[in-house]
Amino acid sequence: MAILARNLFIFFIFTIFSGGCYLIWTIEHRLPERTYSEFRYCLSHHDISDMSFTGNRVVISHRAGETDSSPGFTYITTVPNPEELIAELKDKDIRIIFNKDRSEIILQGLALFYIVLLIIVIVLSLSRIKKEEQESKFATDKLIMPNDGHKVVTFKDVAGIPEALEELEEIVVFLKNPAQFSQVGATIPKGVLLQGPPGTGKTLLARAIAGEAGVPFYSFSGSDFVEMFVGVGASRVRDLFKEAKKNAPCIVFIDEIDAVGGSRSGGASASGSDERSQTLNALLVEMDGFGSTDNIIVLAATNRPDILDSALRRPGRFDRQVNILPPDINGRLNILQIHGAKIKMVSDIDLHQIAQMCPGFTGAELANLVNEAALMAARSGKKAVDFTDFELARDRILMGVERKGMIMTEKDRTILAYHEAGHAIIAKSLPDADPLHKITIIPRGRALGQTQQLALIDRHAYSYIYLKNRITILMGGRAAEDLAFNQRSTGAQGDILQATEIATNMICKWGMNETMGPQAFIIDDSGFLGGSSQRLSMANETAKTIDHEIKTLLTTCYENAVTILSQKFYLLKSLAGALLQVETLDNEEFDMILACTENKKTNSRHSDESDCTICPASQSCIHSKIKKISPCIL
Repeated sequence: MAILARNLFIFFIFTIFSGGCYLIWTIEHRLPERTYSEFRYCLSHHDISDMSFTGNRVVISHRAGETDSSPGFTYITTVPNPEELIAELKDKDIRIIFNKDRSEIILQGLALFYIVLLIIVIVLSLSRIKKEEQESKFATDKLIMPNDGHKVVTFKDVAGIPEALEELEEIVVFLKNPAQFSQVGATIPKGVLLQGPPGTGKTLLARAIAGEAGVPFYSFSGSDFVEMFVGVGASRVRDLFKEAKKNAPCIVFIDEIDAVGGSRSGGASASGSDERSQTLNALLVEMDGFGSTDNIIVLAATNRPDILDSALRRPGRFDRQVNILPPDINGRLNILQIHGAKIKMVSDIDLHQIAQMCPGFTGAELANLVNEAALMAARSGKKAVDFTDFELARDRILMGVERKGMIMTEKDRTILAYHEAGHAIIAKSLPDADPLHKITIIPRGRALGQTQQLALIDRHAYSYIYLKNRITILMGGRAAEDLAFNQRSTGAQGDILQATEIATNMICKWGMNETMGPQAFIIDDSGFLGGSSQRLSMANETAKTIDHEIKTLLTTCYENAVTILSQKFYLLKSLAGALLQVETLDNEEFDMILACTENKKTNSRHSDESDCTICPASQSCIHSKIKKISPCIL
């Protein structure tokens, strides 16, 4: 309302000034006045040429030279009875003019002008008040107070990233007790940039810092500042920090800061004239504007740190960059325990095994896994979630929904069964390969079947032998089709693509080739979101040698796969037959089939359990363990 009062005061000052100017102008330009007697005298001497009537006021113009008056002399007088005077002038040679009362018109016009002007002043004042309220509301709507009914998130709700928690604990200590740092002259970082792949818990971690410190928390997205109109984003940034200083100590969190903090090194934004650049400039200025005594911590999250402007990441703004990466197996176990406590699970479920079969999963993906498993159990009418539900949920997340309505011919199913059996046999035969988990020929998503391997530990570095074995396993499907049907199908498309990518990286990125040596020929130009690789400039002869080495490596692995499957063709045929009947086999069932085939006589069949010598006394025979497969089909 202060804006409205100020504008109204300015309006009234303008009105008084305008009225005074009009009054002075009127006084300076008004006609001289004569008495009615003087007018009658002039009228009797016939020296009047024109008379202009405006009510009782008459403007009189004299003829030149007929009186002692100056030529063209004009004056104004007031007549008592205009009607009688007009009747008297009928026989005289005087031009009579009738005018409307201009004073009333002028007054009405001025009144209308000032009314319109007053309305404009009020509307502009109210719009400005509304704009300021909206700008203030922009900040206050994003404010989460520690005791306003929202669920308080603390470090107990964050798992899987212990290194990041340890690094950010001092932020909490500073917000709670800034004197501990100031007494030794230390200053806390003004800004902390949380960078990592999507779903790793950057936003959750920011809220946990605020909840742990018990301070107000402003939560924004980078896109909240960017508008179509230039200057709005910069204004919002200034209002945000102005509001934050009122609630200090506090935390300002900007999610997806790359939306406004992108590099200005080229393009239209290089000049700094577009909306995005102005918003970034305002953010840089505001982060420089508050000192260590303001007790404001700016947190930002991004999964594209490679495109952020260098001015944003320099010391004094975002002093500290914290990498938030997908958790390891222990971290995944802790996350599953947190989310698993929210659902009802069977008592003997092994969360460690579930964590083991989800390598590379982020915190958000693990939360989704738990929820999908609960949905699976609810659809099946179960009262608690078991291991099977988690396994089905994992398959659904990785490969998609099971395509029950897909119709495949018997020939296509047979080829698919041999294809997956080839992968499984080679995975079981090669050393240093990940353990086999499951084989299935049930179509899911875009995959017709899958052979799953689960690592016992999280791998962070891969040896030459492991990668070469991985290529050989991928080639197992194509090799099985060649051996069994002497033909090749499109089902190996995905395997060949993966094998080619691994072989290319081995030679061009990791230097795993004697001919090319320890030299890189490919660089990655992407951040946490992944992306394409780019070959460096090289001679044609070098490119030709690289292509030859890649082809040689792939061919060698394929021939190795053919050799292994040729030696175990009976197992390949038996395993494919089992898959055609039950569609899914796990590692234990595969081991039983493998053991039974190794103890059978070549091209012979046994019909009773006495011939099945693989069963120890403490175990049931293979016939009862996998009775769903035809007894001794092998």
